[in-house]
Amino acid sequence: MNIIAADVGGTKTRLICADAHEPCHILYEKRYLCGEFDGFEPMLQTFIQECKSAAAMVDTSRVNVLTLALPGLVSDSSARLTNLPWIIEKQSLKDTFGIRNVFFMNDFQASAIGTGLLLEKDRIVLNPGTSNPNKQPDGLKKNSIRVAVGAGTGLGVAWVEGDTEGNAEEASENDIEAACAHDTEGGHIDFAPIGDIQIELLLFLQQRFGHVSYERILSGDGLVSLYQFCALKQGITNHNDEISAEWVNKQSENDEVADRALSLFVQIYGAYIGNIALLFKPYGGIFITGGIAAKIVNKMQSKEFISAYQSKGRMSALVEQVAVYLVTNERVGVLGAMSEAIKMHHKLQHKLQ
Repeated sequence: MNIIAADVGGTKTRLICADAHEPCHILYEKRYLCGEFDGFEPMLQTFIQECKSAAAMVDTSRVNVLTLALPGLVSDSSARLTNLPWIIEKQSLKDTFGIRNVFFMNDFQASAIGTGLLLEKDRIVLNPGTSNPNKQPDGLKKNSIRVAVGAGTGLGVAWVEGDTEGNAEEASENDIEAACAHDTEGGHIDFAPIGDIQIELLLFLQQRFGHVSYERILSGDGLVSLYQFCALKQGITNHNDEISAEWVNKQSENDEVADRALSLFVQIYGAYIGNIALLFKPYGGIFITGGIAAKIVNKMQSKEFISAYQSKGRMSALVEQVAVYLVTNERVGVLGAMSEAIKMHHKLQHKLQ
């Protein structure tokens, strides 16, 4: 039997079709831009048609499980996506595609599971923490928690318990069963400014939005807002209205305002991830995913980020010993979704025995 797993993002979606009994055997994989489709079902229809093509020759009638990692609030029957005008109905997918077993999960739940399936080359160490459990603060001992945090179209946070290690190809059934992920809405925590400039930023954003969460800053649109804030402080009011996060990043090497905006972004990101370290005390580490961090690696490796991360007053010693990684493998979410699909397939097989 085969499985299909999808990591649905606000901008792009990655789908995988794999052999449920040999997960290392990827039958077909494709990434699509969400803006080119009116909804998820047309995208899935395109993927299935491509799976059947002469090049792939996948028998999609043998698909037993479809697992979707979705950005937004997920219920047992449907999902309304946060940054896309899509509503995905589980029963509609079953009826349209004839797949009996359809499962939904939060996209950052999938990323959190996927962090346990990464190789060393898939991540960059930003804060090494300590690998010696005997030197861990008491709060970190015997703690297998890992946290995935990521700024992209939005800001997501999820945590996972379990010792799934190695990679998707090597993970055993027991490993897959061990990982248990939990989603949160941690991106919508109130922004807590540090210092006069960030207090000014809060007031600037309050005038626009009223309530200011971290997602208003640590996201693609947030980086644009940071640029506009920094431009205003420089007395620039006639800046380009077509500014994007990608534009700010590209201009940062030659544009002082863009560089300041990017620096402010990583400072706030570092402080926020330090808060996550205090909240979860994750012995397994914090993994930074999302579409932005991997595009600003030099800034993420800077003293600005790590200083903001570690500056926690009396709790600085604790956060210093929590490892922080920047994930460079864009497939982390779909690997987690595939792992969950395999888990569901195994459960269904056991029920039949």
